[in-house]
Amino acid sequence: MRITGKTPVNVVMLGVVMFVILTTLISVSAFSEFSFQIIIGIGNVPNISLNDLPDYSVLLYTDEPFAAVYIDGKYAGNTDGFGRIVVKFDAEGYHSVWIVSSNKYVSFDKIVFYVEKQPKIVYVPSTRLGDVTIFSNVYPVSVYSPKGLLYGVVRKDGEKVLAPVGFQELVFSSPGFEDIKQSVNVQYGKESPVWLKFSPVPFNLELIVSEKFSPNGDWTDDECIIKIYSSRPASGSIQIMDSSGIIVYEKPLRINAGTTQLKWDGKGYPDGVYTVKVLLSDGLTTIQKEARTIIDNSVYTYAKEITITVLLLMTGLVTYLILTGKQ
Repeated sequence: MRITGKTPVNVVMLGVVMFVILTTLISVSAFSEFSFQIIIGIGNVPNISLNDLPDYSVLLYTDEPFAAVYIDGKYAGNTDGFGRIVVKFDAEGYHSVWIVSSNKYVSFDKIVFYVEKQPKIVYVPSTRLGDVTIFSNVYPVSVYSPKGLLYGVVRKDGEKVLAPVGFQELVFSSPGFEDIKQSVNVQYGKESPVWLKFSPVPFNLELIVSEKFSPNGDWTDDECIIKIYSSRPASGSIQIMDSSGIIVYEKPLRINAGTTQLKWDGKGYPDGVYTVKVLLSDGLTTIQKEARTIIDNSVYTYAKEITITVLLLMTGLVTYLILTGKQ
């Protein structure tokens, strides 16, 4: 199987990259950078009236007392005994808030809110958590939500991950084995043990290489890209042979389940057809795969020279703008 190599470096892409860099250098943050202050004296008053608050104030409401509050990444104070804190800003604008509890079984997502002149309430809900304790026949084991959110990875019996409370349909995954879906009743602040017995997936192997490459140093398709797709961890070797069967490259391999990418520069070898061969075993089954690639140095793209020239021009432009801006 083959893939056709495409030009990885061209003037258009370089221009886009440089534009992004320059834009980043002169851009400003989308969030408001106004200062804020905490209104002191709220204490544990059960009721807070928005009419009593100054302009540009926000009453942050959580269900977690004495939790640390971060506004735009800066520590702002702690909630009171009712889980509240009032923050006064200087003007309208977007801001972010993140609540951090000392209780590991309570978590908060970072949220973005908009400050207006009229005081307002912003609710910051929490997520209650419990421990899922894993006992498995293989490791590591990754624990996911049904939507693919990673809760954590365990590497031995008795290790735990935190998950939201309630009946959770959790997905347990280990490389080279079939996923396990299991319903777990996660209880707040408590352990919920889970026993897992993974079954190995069938050993499958695929090999894809660049159809053609040119190791002539022009920064275009200078290397042969070799991709090995394996359903299970495996070990073995890779060989590259010329058209007469002589081995020009050889290396032992130990790969994980998934995609493994290698590169061969082919430098010093003449134009022609080369065969890439991988021989891998998962301990039970051995599979051999072959694919062909071509070394062709007949075309020189001058991508390197063009790239260096554009970089020098952009560097000179930026330097000129900086120097003239200081005058």
